[in-house]
Amino acid sequence: MTRKFFHEFKGFGRIPSRILVKIYSDDGENIILFEDLDEGTSVTNSSETLASEITNKMGFNPGDCTFFETYSQYHYDSFDEIKYTWAKKPDGKWEAKSPRWKPAGEGIRRLFME
Repeated sequence: MTRKFFHEFKGFGRIPSRILVKIYSDDGENIILFEDLDEGTSVTNSSETLASEITNKMGFNPGDCTFFETYSQYHYDSFDEIKYTWAKKPDGKWEAKSPRWKPAGEGIRRLFME
């Protein structure tokens, strides 16, 4: 199953920002794509915030999620996987930290672009 929705958030300097989130779920695994729309703070600069917000909003366990990013304004020429270190806060919410990027395989592009 694939879901997609716009996600609004406060970027750097409280700048109103918006991205497109696409989630492909199968057998308890969630593949999450952050698509930068060039509206406010970039996906790369907001990565930890976005991963935390979406994981908590959707009620996902981060161990069941794989995260990716792409940029519509650059014609989707790159897809990168993002790995995080996760911590559970005292309020029970997940918090993503220490993002690390690496190029994603062509299969991810096909999954989200077809």
